Amino acid sequence: MASAFTTYDPGFSSIIGPNPTLKLLLSRKPHPFAHEAGVFFSDNDTLFITSNIYREPLKNNERCVQINKISLGSGENGPTWEEIPSNDIPMANGGVNYQNGILFCSQGSPTTPSGLYHMAREAPYTVTPILTSFYGRPFNSVNDVVVYPTDGSIWFTDPTYGFMQGFKSKPELPNQVYRFDPVTKGVRAVADGFGMPNGICFGPGREPEVVYVTDTEKVRGDGGVDGAGRASM
Repeated sequence: MASAFTTYDPGFSSIIGPNPTLKLLLSRKPHPFAHEAGVFFSDNDTLFITSNIYREPLKNNERCVQINKISLGSGENGPTWEEIPSNDIPMANGGVNYQNGILFCSQGSPTTPSGLYHMAREAPYTVTPILTSFYGRPFNSVNDVVVYPTDGSIWFTDPTYGFMQGFKSKPELPNQVYRFDPVTKGVRAVADGFGMPNGICFGPGREPEVVYVTDTEKVRGDGGVDGAGRASM
């Protein structure tokens, strides 16, 4: 039987094993509920994910993104799904485990700034803003985030997908990658020159020396494709 995975480096096999399989655990229609974040807590088998952007009929067809909590326990009916109130983290996208909760990227809205927000992982899912501007200048639409293992610094990407999708105002910053120090509260741009900086991840090890950033300029915010746009890492 052919594997569900394509391997480009032999080291990948040590992670997935000799006979990896894929299994559909949960689906929701027509709600595009599984899109980004993927923050997992192994102590209680819960997974937090964010939906893709969709229009909510109950909110005058307004563009929305929903935060979802998936309980993966082996109950009689399999995994269960719970919608988490998302008003305090508008247009949530990427996320990472942080301080016994989730650090979410909020792409923002016309009335709420884009930035980084911490959410408790248990009800009532208290939300705390962590960073909401670059020294007073609004972020474009913060997309993905990762935490450096040793010093706890927070690295994140900030493309202009919110503006392209029609729910954010005209950008006031370039498309950049930032580093935020939660101790000193200092934030600085660490990389620029991207079309659309998107996913971000550190290399392996306790003190990784490389950060990987995907550039997804080829895929426009409206879902179209720009053949000349960047599609790289």
